[in-house]
Amino acid sequence: MKYMNYLIGMLMIFAGWGCSEDTIQEKKEPMVATDGGYLFAHMTDENYARLFYSVSRDAFHWETLNKKRIVLPEYCGHPDICQGKDGVYYMIGVQPNTGIPILWSSSDLVTWQSTKLKKSIFNKISDLGYKNEETYYGAPKMFYDEADGRYIITWHAGKTGKDSDTSEWKSKRTFYILTSDFKTFTEPQRLFNFTGSDEDMATIDVIIRKVGDEYCALMKDERWPEDVPEVAKTIRMAKSKHLTGPYANPGAPITSLNVWHEAPILVPTVDGKGFFLYAERYPKQYDMFEASSIDGPWTERYFQGPDARHGCIVRVNEEVYQAILKAYKK
Repeated sequence: MKYMNYLIGMLMIFAGWGCSEDTIQEKKEPMVATDGGYLFAHMTDENYARLFYSVSRDAFHWETLNKKRIVLPEYCGHPDICQGKDGVYYMIGVQPNTGIPILWSSSDLVTWQSTKLKKSIFNKISDLGYKNEETYYGAPKMFYDEADGRYIITWHAGKTGKDSDTSEWKSKRTFYILTSDFKTFTEPQRLFNFTGSDEDMATIDVIIRKVGDEYCALMKDERWPEDVPEVAKTIRMAKSKHLTGPYANPGAPITSLNVWHEAPILVPTVDGKGFFLYAERYPKQYDMFEASSIDGPWTERYFQGPDARHGCIVRVNEEVYQAILKAYKK
């Protein structure tokens, strides 16, 4: 399905779709971090759902570590790393062939421990009329809210749990659960209840970040160009004063209309005064955007990205950065 989407997207380019007025591609001399850097945990198209590490001091130039080999052979899933209580890092995967969710934890991003979770924490969405595709559970993402000490886990699911046709993707909605200890979880709930022209918006790949006193949810609008040509297959953002909403309708697309994007990543710039947003131009690469404010305007940047598909980027200090290099720069 993703390859088909990509091919259709390429045909739209040749059909003359213009670039978004909100994104302008520019080259820029990047600022280089002197304390730590960025870790990009990602999969590749050739090794889908496997974990690779790439690093950068400036977020523009990336080096894939471990001789471009998998860094954690036991991991399977869509990597999304969240730093929580006591500095511990977490990510969610799945046990192949069983559909059992796996919680991974690490203090240094090098040594990971795994804990099995119950399927029911995700599968209770059946009470809401939806069904999970258990191979990857709709790419779970995680955010730790320091305000109340809880983690929110978001994922997407459709009506049938079978990702083989367009109607299933059009039915995708985002769900969430909350936990403070990864032992007890709230019941799944729908995260968004948009209105108007976005009432039927299919959403996938949602990440949540807190900027100031607002929670920002970045998502892919999974609707099709024939239905909503002005927003289809773009990255958009919705805001709320509360972690679980209500979220206002999302704003205009951040990414351009001429290329389909998904799997957004948001990180602070090196000086902490702005934001980098990366979005996967599936199936082979990421595009990069920058803004001095979370509200934009967003400028597309040239950057030397790794061979990467779905993933996340985390800012790490020098101690962690050096530990990663020691373990994987061989």
